[in-house]
Amino acid sequence: NDTQGPVGKSYNLLGDGSIELINIPGHSDGLYAVKVSNEAGKFVLLFSDGGYARKSWEEMITSGIAADKTLQKHSLAWIREQSLDSDCVESLATHDPDIQPHVIEL
Repeated sequence: NDTQGPVGKSYNLLGDGSIELINIPGHSDGLYAVKVSNEAGKFVLLFSDGGYARKSWEEMITSGIAADKTLQKHSLAWIREQSLDSDCVESLATHDPDIQPHVIEL
């Protein structure tokens, strides 16, 4: 029901833009990121397997496994763009070994 993301497919979960499920295909067809935003536009991006760590989007390193390598690179470029946005409070991958449990405040 929305058009965010690298392929213009997303779902505005609550209808207020606070939680968006955003399709980031490439690693797998149904992969999605979760973007949690506050009223001021600050957000956190949880990009699951769109990259394996911060280093993935910083250096544009894709995983070795891909359903579609071209889409995977396109999705990773979108993750990088979002992660570098001044409104991005934090951008997190599922398998990043450097992430420690912590509280994120928006």
